[in-house]
Amino acid sequence: MAANMAEGAGTPIVVDGETPGVSGRWGGWMQTIAPIAPIVVIFVLAAASVPGFVSGPNLIAVVQASAITGIAAIGAAAITIVGKFVSLAIEQQAVTLAYVFTAMLMVGQSLTAAIAVTLVAAILLGAVQGYLVSRGLNPIVATLAFGSALYGSVVLLSDNRTITLRQNPVAWLGGGTSWGVPNQAIVFLVLLVIGTLFLSRTRLGRQLVLTGANPKAAELIGIPVRKLVVIAYVLAAMGSALVAILVVGQVSQASSNMFDGLTIDVVAAILVGGIAIQGGEGQLWRAGVGALILTMLSNVMLLLGLDAGVRLLLKGALAAAVLLTMTVMKGRGR
Repeated sequence: MAANMAEGAGTPIVVDGETPGVSGRWGGWMQTIAPIAPIVVIFVLAAASVPGFVSGPNLIAVVQASAITGIAAIGAAAITIVGKFVSLAIEQQAVTLAYVFTAMLMVGQSLTAAIAVTLVAAILLGAVQGYLVSRGLNPIVATLAFGSALYGSVVLLSDNRTITLRQNPVAWLGGGTSWGVPNQAIVFLVLLVIGTLFLSRTRLGRQLVLTGANPKAAELIGIPVRKLVVIAYVLAAMGSALVAILVVGQVSQASSNMFDGLTIDVVAAILVGGIAIQGGEGQLWRAGVGALILTMLSNVMLLLGLDAGVRLLLKGALAAAVLLTMTVMKGRGR
């Protein structure tokens, strides 16, 4: 039976025979390292058993792929945390923004203007989705329909052609390295830090979490719930814009199939990272960790010769297993 010992200064409060000061610190430490432990395990096992995994080119490829998925996942995680699952238009947004960015450069606009127009387009795409969802539309149906309409429009307007840059002013960012580290990875790490500080240290970030945890209570205490939903979708679209710019910098072109599978990878990264799908729990950096785990697994499976169907099946099974585990643990009150 729980007993509270509050007599006297400095007397510990005992709950069910445990001292929260000790068990709480231990539990918090375990929760912090839990998402990172699989990365270490996968790396050690793959390094010991998979030929070519620890080669320089392969590790760079893993880091670059992780960065792209991770950046998109960090943005999309804001939607999950605010309690609206995720946008299912991630890859369609990225394709659209890649075309916008490339077209701006093709017609002779400066890099600054191209980036500015791409970001404005991203804000508009995110705001439209956020507005629809904030007004009560189902986030899955709304974003799926929006993504389909957006993708169809882009394919129609571009005649499904690949646009190639003759001169690429962002090649250094998309495909270059600094101190031996891919610049994409540096952008990813910077975004991880910014995202973590935003969610935990700013008023807006804390409001996003509170809205996801209990939207009715958040509204009662004056938090602008609808506005925050729109902001979350805008953040996701901004992540797609950054991904589009980086990949165009890497491959010097925009095409309709350049982000195939990005949406499912982002959703899986969010789940594997341990962000609560119902909202109100998690940190943006966990989505980045989930992206790294999935990319490492995909790379190992590719080196082992598994075909694309098997790789997709195993990634989906991993995401489902994590979701099931989180649901069971939440049901037990852990």
